[in-house]
Amino acid sequence: MRIASAKTIKKDCPMLLYVDKKKERQKKIKRILFIISIILIILINFIQFPIDLHQTKKQLLNYSSKTATPEWYTQAEPITILSTPSKKEIIFLIPKYSNRENLITLAKAFSIIPNNASEINISPEISFSEQIFKLAQIFSSQIKQNNKSTQIIVSSDAEKILKLAQTKNYFPYTINNTSLKDFIITPEVQAFLDSFAPLPLAPQNKQEQEQENLKKLIKDHKDIILSSIPSTPYAKIDYPISAQYILLKNSSICLSSQDKKICSLNTNKSLSYNIKEALQKFAPQEKAEQLSLLTSFQEIPYQSNISSNDGLLFRFELREYILLPQEIKKYKKRHNNKTDIFRYIKQQAGINPDYHTPKMKFYKFKTVEIDINDNI
Repeated sequence: MRIASAKTIKKDCPMLLYVDKKKERQKKIKRILFIISIILIILINFIQFPIDLHQTKKQLLNYSSKTATPEWYTQAEPITILSTPSKKEIIFLIPKYSNRENLITLAKAFSIIPNNASEINISPEISFSEQIFKLAQIFSSQIKQNNKSTQIIVSSDAEKILKLAQTKNYFPYTINNTSLKDFIITPEVQAFLDSFAPLPLAPQNKQEQEQENLKKLIKDHKDIILSSIPSTPYAKIDYPISAQYILLKNSSICLSSQDKKICSLNTNKSLSYNIKEALQKFAPQEKAEQLSLLTSFQEIPYQSNISSNDGLLFRFELREYILLPQEIKKYKKRHNNKTDIFRYIKQQAGINPDYHTPKMKFYKFKTVEIDINDNI
């Protein structure tokens, strides 16, 4: 009998591999399930994202700015001071315009004026010389204005100050936002600020607070809002879909042109949705010129007094009509304030202005406007 060698067996009978069909089937099922889960995630995102986009819990009227409001001293422009070592002659290079922040910085700068200073020269290019003179008197009560004096000079003309600085050996330094942190506003300075640059009044009611929130929204996202409106400089700019404004709801809006006004008052939808809904009602050749963001509506009794910055909404059965604050102002101006705005809004809604029933509802609101065609 011939016995085959090991080489012959290996050549004629290749090694058989054992395959676990059960494990292979499980791997195949896992791969299929993984692919299906990926497809489902994509489909759910496509379906659910538009729903989430327009049914977000974030409220437009409760909007708060992402960036914290800076403290007053971060908004003040610096003031350059040039003085002789004895401070007998002092030059102030100040900003060209007056606001509360700059006046506070100027008060800090004027605190170095000797209390026996007698003359101040305020350059004619400064438009708020009266405020400067009164502020100087707080630190030196006997000081008088003399346009030829060289004792104390206040100017916003940098070239003029540079020429003056070259005539003598002045010591320059700057008063800015960081140097104001240790500045204590005295009662006299506080009274001056309250007289010449008072702080804006705080919102007194819910609608005024909502109006302030809308102003913050526009300040933060005006360009993004306008990007969704054709014919604006931002219409073709691709902003991220996750921009905060687009996720805000309870955002009633009105779009206005010269001859047309379309409003979308759906408070369950987002700002983006309401803008698009209103735009669809404009003809292709029509261009919206102004976007109005509306606060919430407050029901008021018939024939109530309406302030100059209030709008008016009328609802009766299936009829609805809205008058924006600017429309009410124009109408009253045409009629010398002798007309009844409640009769007018009923007439605009297609109802006899003499007819009235308690079922008729009237609401006031406030607005914030964006001029669409403005270059920002």
